[in-house]
Amino acid sequence: MLDRDDIRRLIPHRPPMLLVDGVSELVPRSRLVGSYTVTGTRPLPAVLLLESWGQAALVLIRHDRPMASVLTDGVPIAGAFEGIRFGRPVLPGETVEHRVELIRLIADTGFVRGESVVGTEVVMQVGRLVGAVRPAAALRPAVPAGVSDVKEST
Repeated sequence: MLDRDDIRRLIPHRPPMLLVDGVSELVPRSRLVGSYTVTGTRPLPAVLLLESWGQAALVLIRHDRPMASVLTDGVPIAGAFEGIRFGRPVLPGETVEHRVELIRLIADTGFVRGESVVGTEVVMQVGRLVGAVRPAAALRPAVPAGVSDVKEST
C-alpha cells in the first residue's frame, strides 16, 4: 500500500534512521500494519525496534498531514511509553511487522498501542505510546534571564 518513498513523504526520518520499509494496511484514524527488514550482521537493538514501531505509529497519526521538514512541519516527539515488553531479539534478515492501533487523537497528539511480530512470534508489546508533533521553534532551549551572550573568561 505504501512503499519507502511514500513513507519518506509522510515522516521526516531519513536513512539510516528511517526504520519502516513499507505499510501493507492503513485504516485512517484506526490502525496500521507496517514492516521493517533487519539488515547487517547483528540483531536489531531493542531501542531501535521501539523506534521503528514509533515511526510506524507516526505514519498512522500523520498519514493525512505529510511532514516534509521538521523546521516547517514540526518535530515528532515520543512523550511517554507504558507497558513495553520485549521478547526475543529480531535477527538480521528477519522482517518485523508492526501492528499499531490508534486509541485517541487530539490535534497533533496521538495515543497508540500495539505490537511487533516476526512470523507468529510477538517480539515486542506496546501498552501505550503518547506522541506529539511540536513546532521546532518551541523546542529551542530557553536562555536564562539576563544572559544575552556567553563569553569565555581568560
